[in-house]
Amino acid sequence: MDSTSIVASHPASDIDDEADINELDLSYEQERLENIKNNAALLASLGLNSNPAPRKSGFPNPSPISSNALKKSSVSSEEARRRREAKAKEAALRRAQEPMRRSSRVAAKVVGMVKDEADDQLSNPPQSPIRPKYNPLPRATAPTLAPGPTYSPRSDSTSTPEPHKPAPRPTRGGDGRLIFEGRWKDVFTPNITPEEMFRGGAFGGGFFADTYSQILREPLPSTVDLLSLPFTLAQNATLLTNPEPSGDYNRWKVRAGQSLQEWEKAGWIWVGDPRGWAQWYVRFCEGRRCEDDERQVRRWLKVAGPTGRFKRALLKKLHQAGGKSAVDDEEVAPVLRQCLWQWGYELNGQEFDRAMQGD
Repeated sequence: MDSTSIVASHPASDIDDEADINELDLSYEQERLENIKNNAALLASLGLNSNPAPRKSGFPNPSPISSNALKKSSVSSEEARRRREAKAKEAALRRAQEPMRRSSRVAAKVVGMVKDEADDQLSNPPQSPIRPKYNPLPRATAPTLAPGPTYSPRSDSTSTPEPHKPAPRPTRGGDGRLIFEGRWKDVFTPNITPEEMFRGGAFGGGFFADTYSQILREPLPSTVDLLSLPFTLAQNATLLTNPEPSGDYNRWKVRAGQSLQEWEKAGWIWVGDPRGWAQWYVRFCEGRRCEDDERQVRRWLKVAGPTGRFKRALLKKLHQAGGKSAVDDEEVAPVLRQCLWQWGYELNGQEFDRAMQGD
């Protein structure tokens, strides 16, 4: 029965049973009067009168009195005690005479509902569902990124970035996280390599498809970018250069993220990586270091780091869905999982344990 629906008329089954309902109401009224009588006898046995104590003639006149007169008047402690006792008796009498239950038909009228045939003959008004409470997620702390090198300013926004000595490729720690040397260690910690990300399914399979760059004002052909990749995939047409991206080609079988054109409008694209974040990630893993590194790592931290908004949102959903046991349930928050996957991160069982410890 929908607790939010309001129906003006009763269904035919309720109309046919109107005589039975009236009989139930009569029986309930008799029971209610009998309860009042018994409660009154109980109050009398306790020394409490069933009627409120009458006011004595010595009480102040109920007509309006000035504030100065009220300040001057005083009440003896004995009189104050008698007043408190009288109020207590009145309250006890009201509680005793108040009905303890309602018939389901009366309750239905009060809350604008239609009686369900499965309802008990006498029932309390329906209560709002109580949502289960969960313990809050442990607090996490964002890592601190050490100061980095300075780069020579480019002559214009479209000039080629200054080349630097390549850094070593990352290694993989025992916990599955990638380890980058230097200032990035223990700060930038994805656990999915670019090859794993694209092989598993990312960006609908169309990240390296032929497109046009509004930043460079020139086409971005897929053939050129594919030649620069440090890996090859047997299904390039569906995993890398698909002209019509689809969630069916993603790791979690859902669409997630925006298009290159939307990224450009948001100001997220740097001239050195005109296709966006994932292109930067491929080149960073290959050892390239550039002026955009710090910005991209800080973006990653805000998404998938210890305090990242997507990671925390997924943690909350998993926590409410059963905790670590829900990590393997791919029906829990697939869009959030796909977003994180496209940022080089998968919240697996080991990562869940670390996150619940505040890491």
